[in-house]
Amino acid sequence: MIDGRKGLELDLLVDTLVFGVINGALIAVGAVGFTLQYGVTNVLNMAYGAIMTSAIFAGYLVSEHTTNLAVMLVAGAVWGGALSGLVGIEVIARYVRRGTTLVGVAIVTISIGLIIQFSLEAIQGQGILTLVSAGGSPFHIFNAVVNTTQASLVAVSVGLMFVVHLVLRHTRLGLAMRATSADPSLSRGCGMATDRIRSINWLISGALCGITGILLGVSVGAFEASTGNDLFILIVAAAIVGGIGRPYGAMIGGLLLGLISEGTAAILSPALKDVVASAVIVLVLMWRPQGIFADFSSSRVLAQ
Repeated sequence: MIDGRKGLELDLLVDTLVFGVINGALIAVGAVGFTLQYGVTNVLNMAYGAIMTSAIFAGYLVSEHTTNLAVMLVAGAVWGGALSGLVGIEVIARYVRRGTTLVGVAIVTISIGLIIQFSLEAIQGQGILTLVSAGGSPFHIFNAVVNTTQASLVAVSVGLMFVVHLVLRHTRLGLAMRATSADPSLSRGCGMATDRIRSINWLISGALCGITGILLGVSVGAFEASTGNDLFILIVAAAIVGGIGRPYGAMIGGLLLGLISEGTAAILSPALKDVVASAVIVLVLMWRPQGIFADFSSSRVLAQ
């Protein structure tokens, strides 16, 4: 009887670790896009969740012609980058040039997010939509049953994290982004086109947002106009835990939040996932406002 209880506990631990990594990989991609955009533009984009959801709708349109995940990811990246660029370059930049406060800009992004969400509700109509991708065969990792779509999610996330690392550390664009994040005035004085760098950053972060939306859509299957809201809470929590504006910290924060949320669902209740994520935000801001992994991440990303 004791061995049986230990076996159940071990199964629960394995499930929590496996699905925590899967969930954490999804959160990490979104958190990196969110924190990368904030770190360079200094704009808290609260429309991020709505843009992410709109990418699911874009993937849905593509899925009517093909269920190939790679094609849908490209479509999501293009859509997310285009919409994020439109919001950041054509709308938010105008408010920034007019001297609107950070709080004022954040309120504008909230309004934009609501416009996008309500527009999606009008497009959706009644009922729930479904996004599926090809290749969802199940297999076992110990006792945990996962499918190839979930495995692809982790693989795509790891690949994107590696690409972000290469761009930040080994390209001129990455150097310019880090310099603009650290000191925009000095970077502008050294001849860097900081406005152009910010524009490119809106496109890159939007592409990551769109990819996150597609990965979320194929993970949950059924979706609606507000599907991205719950994940957005976890994304913000991961960005804060990792140190807002620090991509490497967001990667670690995403993995940590994924494990915490799955552990909460397994031990307590799935309904408490967002409660725990919100509690993490409050506790981290109270205990260490700069983020738990701020020192780690700043030494590897923003340090010049």
